[in-house]
Parts: sequence; C-alpha cells; structure tokens
Amino acid sequence: MLQKDNTSNQEKGKSMELLVTLIIFIIVGALVYYVYRSPIVMAMLERAQPFTVLVDSETEWVVDRNGKDRVLKEGIQHFVPFLDKKEAVVEMREFEVDPDEQGILTKDNINIQVDMIATIKVVDSLKAIKGVVDYKSKVKKLVETSTFTMLSQLNFTEIQENANQISQQLIDLMELDSSRWGIKVMQVEFEKITPPQSIKDAMEKEIVAEKEKKAAILKAEGEHKVHELHADGERVLIEKRAEATHKVIKDLKDLMPTLSDEKIMQFLTSTAYIDSMKELSTSSNSKFVLYPSDVQKPMEQVVSTELMSQAMEKNLK
Repeated sequence: MLQKDNTSNQEKGKSMELLVTLIIFIIVGALVYYVYRSPIVMAMLERAQPFTVLVDSETEWVVDRNGKDRVLKEGIQHFVPFLDKKEAVVEMREFEVDPDEQGILTKDNINIQVDMIATIKVVDSLKAIKGVVDYKSKVKKLVETSTFTMLSQLNFTEIQENANQISQQLIDLMELDSSRWGIKVMQVEFEKITPPQSIKDAMEKEIVAEKEKKAAILKAEGEHKVHELHADGERVLIEKRAEATHKVIKDLKDLMPTLSDEKIMQFLTSTAYIDSMKELSTSSNSKFVLYPSDVQKPMEQVVSTELMSQAMEKNLK
C-alpha cells in the first residue's frame, strides 16, 4: 500500500511540474508579446538606427507591420526585426513568360498548334503580391486563355497575314486583367504556328504554283519584249531602206532628168537582183547557182543597170 501511495504522489508531482512550466511559458510569451507590441517599445524600435537594410537595385520588398503592408524600394531602407515581416522580394525588371504550346481550332476548322511568349513587367509590387496568388503563373494562364479566345474567332489565313496586329490586340485584351494585379504586358509574340500536315502540303503546292505562274509571266513578258525589239528593228531597217531608195531616185532624177519612172523602177529592181545574186553566189553554203530560163532579157537589163550604176557613181565623185 505504501508503495502504491508513493507512485501516486510521484505522478501528481510530475503533473504539477508540467502545469507550472506551461503557465510560466504562457506568461513569458504574453510578456514578450506585450513588450514588443507595446507603443513604447515599438517607438523605440522604430527609432533604432542599426535597423536598416539595403534593398537591391531593380527590386522591391513587400513588408508587413501589424497587418499593414508597405513597400521598400531599392536603396537603404528602415527595417525593424520582430516588428517588420518581409513577405516578398519582387523583381521590377522585365521578364518573359513562356506558356506551353496549345492546340486551337480556328474559325475555318483548322486545328493549329500555337506557341506564344510574353514579356511582362511589375509596375506595382504591392498589387502583384497582395492582389493575386502567384502572379507569374496567373499571367502565364492569362496569355494562354487570351490567345485561345482570340485565335478561335479568326480564320487561319487571317492569323498568318495579321500576326503583328493580333499581338497588339492580345496585349490590349490582357491589360484589362493584368492592370488589376500591378502587371504591365510589354510584348506578346508568336514563337511558332504549326498547321496540320495536309495544310502544309497544300501551302507548298500553292507556293510552287505561284512561282511557276510568275516564271511563265516573266517568260511571256520577255518573249513579248523580244518581239517588240525585233519589230522595232525591222521598222528601222525598212525606214532606212526607204530613205536610201528615195535618195537613189532623187540622184537618178538629178543626173538624168529625162529618165522615166518606169526606167527608174527597172533600175532599182535590177540592182536588187544583182545584189541578191552576188550574195547567193558568195554564200558559204551555196554549191551552184540556178538562173532563170529566160536569161537573155534579164541579163541585158542587168548589164545596162550595171553600167548605169557605174555612170552614176562617176558623176557623184
């Protein structure tokens, strides 16, 4: 019985020690809280000179003091341990947000794969931390949903032809939400737009057909130009021949005023005949020359024409 009473007393003693320890801990905690939270102690801590921090360049601290938030900007700032709580360090420089590639069904029922990238900047660090949970992932999701919403209302060709305009429209669309979070969207770009293989094949065929069409047009324009140049050359040659013939006729009339027009025409015809016969006989490809059957009369005209030409040349000299 005595042993049982001793054991019971020991257990009661331990319980009392534990209770006293707990009470002392609560009292000390309350005193510490009161001391540090009292207006006098807080004022003393706020005036303490050693409690300063250096906030890095292009960053801001979001600090909580007794439930009130404030922002410490870059440079030397006043920060009181046990009184101020640093909740976040916010990067104020621009940074990229790169969402995953996503599939989008366009207005003309073409399933394309779109990969976007956005450049953003925190303009209000307090809103970015307190206004939304994890602003980076929120902006990433915003880029995805905005891209899906806009591109699903457009045809594939419209997306291809107006990529720059669509990027600006996406920025304007996202600004409605991002401004509430203290975020500014600086830039949105298409990294990649991938259509189905069937569309790729059709586009390649269209490109080849367009190139062939341009080549055919250039060829036709070139041939037309050659024909025009050839026609211009023929026209110039005919004009020069006409001028030469006119000069010959004038010279003949000056030398022989009594010469009839018929004789002049015979002379010109015979001269052309002589020139053609000379060219034919001196040609490298000619083997023999055929003369007309009624040779006598033409030959008489040729001789008289030759003599007339010689006489005209002497008189001109």
